[in-house]
Order: sequence, then structure tokens, then C-alpha cells
Amino acid sequence: MVKKAKIIGIISIKGGVGKTTAVVNLGVSLANTYGKKVLLVDGNLSNANLGLQIGVVNPNVTLHHVLNNKASISEAIYEHEYGFSIIPSSLLLEETNPMKLKNHLIELRRYFDVILIDSSPTVNRELEAVMTVSDELFVITNPDYQTLLMTVRAVKMAKKKNVHITGIILNKQKGKNYEISIKDIENYTNTPVIGIIKDNLSVHEALANMKPIVLYNKNNSVSLEYGRLAAALVGEKFKEPSVFIKMLNYLKEDFDNFKSHKFKEAGFKYY
Repeated sequence: MVKKAKIIGIISIKGGVGKTTAVVNLGVSLANTYGKKVLLVDGNLSNANLGLQIGVVNPNVTLHHVLNNKASISEAIYEHEYGFSIIPSSLLLEETNPMKLKNHLIELRRYFDVILIDSSPTVNRELEAVMTVSDELFVITNPDYQTLLMTVRAVKMAKKKNVHITGIILNKQKGKNYEISIKDIENYTNTPVIGIIKDNLSVHEALANMKPIVLYNKNNSVSLEYGRLAAALVGEKFKEPSVFIKMLNYLKEDFDNFKSHKFKEAGFKYY
């Protein structure tokens, strides 16, 4: 039986929500924890960022070359030390036709278990191309009204194109009263929230070190949530760490928050 990869688009139509970070960490979890053959694709052709986040800075062949008929799709695939493969896009702004993406990725279905696509944060043909090729979508949002409005728009756009939305990943949640509740997000979008990623200092530290949080600190609460999401994606059971490990890491995260807090500027409330 010929293997057929599941193609998943990770979308948002607002920059800075954490879409690329989600792609990388899900890819690492799927490849390393669940042994899946994973391909990450930078579908953000006008503002490539996926490669930069994992140290792929100046590749010889990119997705732009493929879409402009200057290289084959196999030439643009790079094996990464984190356990997955990646097709990066060019850092230089080059004109291309993103709608060609579907034909090229369909060729690769037989070689991978999961293909994750990072999309453009703008309503354009790049986003449309990702929606067109994807079997299902994850929508990344933050718990504020500005991002939620864009999330509603993204969901409507996907449903109009009859692309299945698996769910919403709520990112950068601080647990503050002023944040939009999960219930309200689900009501506004008519879509379930399937993952909650806390706002966490370790994520920023990992990004600064160009390392995914799931490798930087595997027992961090954010890493565990990415692990659960990855498990659900491929129908695997997530192995929860012991209560002792969870509690130890929670105390460490709490202490890190305390150490980094600038009391003179922000007062005594550091959450």
C-alpha cells in the first residue's frame, strides 16, 4: 500500500501569533517522539521565516526555485538535525506563482507521514495556496480581540473553500482576566480550541537560541502541550510525565518568572 502523507496547513492572518513556532515544535514532536517522517514547508513566500527559526539561513535551492521551474522539488528538500526535512523559501522577495504548490507537494505524499505548511499571515494567494493543498488546517490565535477578529476571518475563508479545520490552537495565554475566554473564542469562530499554549519565558529563550522549546526543555508545560497536540494529530497516546516531574517543572517556571520580573518597573505582581 502506497503511503499517503497527511498535509496540514498552519494558518493565521495576523503576524506575531506564533504560527511558525508551532510548525517547528509540532514537527520536532512528530519526528522525535512518534517516529514519523515529517516535512516542513515554508509557504510564506513573501516573508520567509521558517528556515531562519531553525538556522537554515541561506539555502542554495528554495521553494521559489521550484515554483519558478528552476529546480525540482527533491532538490529543495533538506534533512535537518532536529529529525525532520524542510523545504525553505527564499529570503529575497521573488515573484512566483504560489498556486503551483499543490502539484509539487502531492508528488511528495508517498515519501512522508506528515507534511506541515507554514503559511502567510496575510490574505493573499500564498494563503489560498496553503488552504488549497491542505487536507486540514490548524488556526493559531492569541486571546485578544484584534487577533480574534482576524481568526474569525481566517476560519470563514477556510470554510468557504471547504477545507476542514481541525481546531484552534490558543497561543501565548497568560491567564489574565482581561483575556478572551476559550468559550468566547469557540463561540465567535464556531470552532473548537484543541490546544492551549501558555505564554512562557522558556519559549523566548529557546527562540533566542534557535532551538525548539520541545528540545530546549522537554518537560516545560509548553513542550508537553505540543506533545499532546502532535499525538492527537497521528492518533497516538501521549505519555504524561509523572506528577513529581510536572510539579518540579512548574516550580522552576514559577521561579524563572520571579527572577526575570522587574519589580521597580512593574510592581510586585509578576504574573
